[in-house]
Amino acid sequence: MAGYFSPPNEAWADESWLDTVVVVGITCFILCLMGLSKVPTAKMGMIYGIIGMLALVFGFWFDINYTFGHGIWIIPVCIAPGLILGVWSALAVEMTGLPEMVGAYNG
Repeated sequence: MAGYFSPPNEAWADESWLDTVVVVGITCFILCLMGLSKVPTAKMGMIYGIIGMLALVFGFWFDINYTFGHGIWIIPVCIAPGLILGVWSALAVEMTGLPEMVGAYNG
């Protein structure tokens, strides 16, 4: 049993699409770090980081070699608590409280 997302044809069975997604994701992360180094480009840097993360998470999620059988539900279940906590803290914490929040997350 190959899982929920079986390749529809031989083109999907080829691993080159995942290599392309990984290159795009890594490139976006490099652009993210470059953008975050200056205040005027920080917003675009964050957008590059979001695109890179989404590309890599969904790329590996839809690849049958990394998501086995019925285990495809594990990825969203593991992402959901972090997403909920991140959205809640982004809405609740003011700019002056960011250093404390970063310290709490890193601790």
